[in-house]
Amino acid sequence: MSTSRRVFETVVVTGGAGAIGSRLVTRLLDVGAGRVVVVDNLVSGYAWLVPQHPCVELVKMDVCDLAEVGLDAAAPIVFHLAAFFANQNSVDHPRHDLHTNGLGTLTTLMWAKGCGAQRFVYASAGCSIAGHGIDAPIREDMPVSLALDTPYQITKTLGEFYCNYFNAQVPAVRCRFFNSYGPGEVPGPYRNVIPNFIWRALHGEPLVITGTGEETRDFIYVDDLVTGLLAAAEATGAPGEEFNLGTGIQTRVIDLAEIVIKACRSTSRIEFAPRRPWDRSIHREADISKAKSVLGFQPTVGIREGVERTVDWFRANLDRIAAVMVTRG
Repeated sequence: MSTSRRVFETVVVTGGAGAIGSRLVTRLLDVGAGRVVVVDNLVSGYAWLVPQHPCVELVKMDVCDLAEVGLDAAAPIVFHLAAFFANQNSVDHPRHDLHTNGLGTLTTLMWAKGCGAQRFVYASAGCSIAGHGIDAPIREDMPVSLALDTPYQITKTLGEFYCNYFNAQVPAVRCRFFNSYGPGEVPGPYRNVIPNFIWRALHGEPLVITGTGEETRDFIYVDDLVTGLLAAAEATGAPGEEFNLGTGIQTRVIDLAEIVIKACRSTSRIEFAPRRPWDRSIHREADISKAKSVLGFQPTVGIREGVERTVDWFRANLDRIAAVMVTRG
């Protein structure tokens, strides 16, 4: 790995009130960031996740309005995590998806260019680019597929095209997230499987698998993902490149359900429902050899340990999570 140790003087984190963004903000403070500006409209993020610290500023704003934000310090590092999440949400609301993931990414890149940003780290998606039907590990050099299944996958790919276009003016790194999970992710109808499984298991409700349970995904713990993001902001060989941030390990969904039930000490049973029409990817696994080589990236938290840590976070924040669930109805 070739790195030039950066001083994180001014950092902008769009989507910094989300599960990944808030953990990134915490880590930035740990490594001595002088100022962290969090831009989040709080539609799917929560102010209570953002660390309360004199170096952190929360700006409640749609990223499509980011041009209105001025920095008194030039040349920030920008982590663009704001997104209209995720697949089913984009199927139900494709125009909102395009607004945030398309126009929002373009606006943020233009703003970063105007600020003379040192680096732009873009949160892309491992479910994009390669399309469905690939059982082998997904590599970064696979051709871009037109066989994408959801608007979310399309707009995340669009964001990569914009990053390539702006790279000569704003050094951009495209990080392709696989199935992130961990503390900070509140359950809900458009959220990932793990927080929904944990919520249901803690309440003795059935864990519903959409499919046979033999489907596999590459689950990466949020703190490992944050480590990859920081490396993408530092590595000298990263700009202009794309990197898979996963574990290289497949976990069956039925095994995941059993891990959650055990971690929650729950009596929940497992039920099955038809697979969602757009969900045609049976197996997902990241080839992370490039990230290991260029970024020095190496995940350290296994799925059982990660789920246990996440359950501990749920138990410590049940009142806040329950308030969100009541608000959602």
